[in-house]
Amino acid sequence: MRYITPLVVFLLVFIFFLDFASIKYLDSTSQKIDSLLSKVEDHIKSGDWEKAKDWVEKAESEWKKIDRKWALLVEHREIDEIEINMEKLKSFVESKNRDQSMAQLKTVKMLLKYVPENEKPTFENIF
Repeated sequence: MRYITPLVVFLLVFIFFLDFASIKYLDSTSQKIDSLLSKVEDHIKSGDWEKAKDWVEKAESEWKKIDRKWALLVEHREIDEIEINMEKLKSFVESKNRDQSMAQLKTVKMLLKYVPENEKPTFENIF
């Protein structure tokens, strides 16, 4: 009986640490992909479609490295949403459609920022 209190405290601290570590991981990986997408944005704005396509492929490659880890931490629906919009972005860049590429790029960037924010334990997210 006397070991229950320390065990409960240990488990609560462990859960808090895991939650903190997962949020930190989501933040850092989303920022990494966001920085790659910013390069895509720069090349779309300048009309350099080949470089934009290369940076989309780099962002997609980086996403494929982390999406399975994200699947352990967030809802699959959100991951699917990012993947679908990443594919649309790739398609619009390949077709050299500036307006659609920029709109899709903003959508992907917004989703990448939304997921880590949504996972943070805030009052609004809890209730």
